[in-house]
Amino acid sequence: MPDQVLRVRGEALVDGSGQPVILRGYNIGGWMNMENFLTGYPGTESQHRRVLRRVLGTELYEAFFDRFMTVFFGDADARYLASLGLNSVRIPFNYRHFEDDARPFELKEEGFALLDRAIGHCERHGLYAVLDFHALPGAQNQHWHSDNETHKAGFWAYRHFQDRVVHLWETLAGRYRGNATVAGYNIMNEPADPDGDMIKPFYDRVVGAVRHADPDHIIFLDGNRYSTDFSAFENLPVYPNTVYTAHDYALPGFVRGWAWITGARWTPGSGTS
Repeated sequence: MPDQVLRVRGEALVDGSGQPVILRGYNIGGWMNMENFLTGYPGTESQHRRVLRRVLGTELYEAFFDRFMTVFFGDADARYLASLGLNSVRIPFNYRHFEDDARPFELKEEGFALLDRAIGHCERHGLYAVLDFHALPGAQNQHWHSDNETHKAGFWAYRHFQDRVVHLWETLAGRYRGNATVAGYNIMNEPADPDGDMIKPFYDRVVGAVRHADPDHIIFLDGNRYSTDFSAFENLPVYPNTVYTAHDYALPGFVRGWAWITGARWTPGSGTS
């Protein structure tokens, strides 16, 4: 791996020598954030875990997840991905690995140790790692992949949840500052601010906090409405050294964003209506 972090130059990512880098990678879904379309079972991660604890009992439950978290992504997996010609992995994570709701702001070293080990695998096999905050306290969107059991995105309504996310990103940015294996920080996956009024002020705040802890790493920012709506950034200066990430859901017809956010309905061949 290079000894300098990736940076944005114009419309390209470049390494420390100024050579363009195109990230071609794989998403390690289902590990630090369990999602029902990956596990094959309905429900959120929290629901999965509650059922498993009830069925297995505490001792077997803890033994299962100790093993699960250890072996899901290992050195051999990183080696295999590199052998395919890939050069990056995206690591989605749930806040619950780093913090308990009953003890907010008390960060747990176990979560950081999981990231450290995964980043180490990547480093040994020439892969970049994108750190992706996939499930935020309060839930940043209305669906299962943010570990949301309510279908209401409480993150946008409560400053408490936002404060906790800023605190965790400050810590992550300080921990991985200067680590050239880390390609950058994906602040949140698929935000869905219902009114669209909070996303830009929050991004202003969290980007400032990350930049104070780590001025060098790339920041990846998703647009609103599941990363399909970038109107909050129109006619505004862009953040430096930042990638704006769009999630293309046009194929099933959701060209204006997810239907449960916009109220649009999809019928085959007609796009949104």
